[in-house]
Amino acid sequence: MSKRILVVDRSRTIQTLLSTYLRNAGHQVITRSTSQDALQVLAVFADVPDLIFLAIDYQKTAYQVIQYVQAHAQYAHTRFVAMVLQEEKADILRTLKGANVRYLVKPFSIQDALALVGPESSGVSAQCEMRTGERGEGR
Repeated sequence: MSKRILVVDRSRTIQTLLSTYLRNAGHQVITRSTSQDALQVLAVFADVPDLIFLAIDYQKTAYQVIQYVQAHAQYAHTRFVAMVLQEEKADILRTLKGANVRYLVKPFSIQDALALVGPESSGVSAQCEMRTGERGEGR
């Protein structure tokens, strides 16, 4: 089943890889570089996203996106996949506790990202490796 997916990460590599693979899998994808851009899209986007891949970095502005979605009833079915750095994982997961957010630890594999798109992914998280050659990008 085709899903509407929003990918938010300042890394163009991650945006391109995820959007390419997700589109090839039959999904509709919108990409944005910042949480502020994502909030603007959500405010005017007629088609509510089914899933949001959201990079959470040290600035933690991504939490505004999560709070916005949780505060609006039309997003009740929207799921999140938080993309986090290993060294920030514990702190971020404590903050997100109870928010029904799955996560990927950067760097991650595209296969594990795609696995989180399916309905069978409920409650699944992955810690994997994305082989882009840009390990530090997206921090």
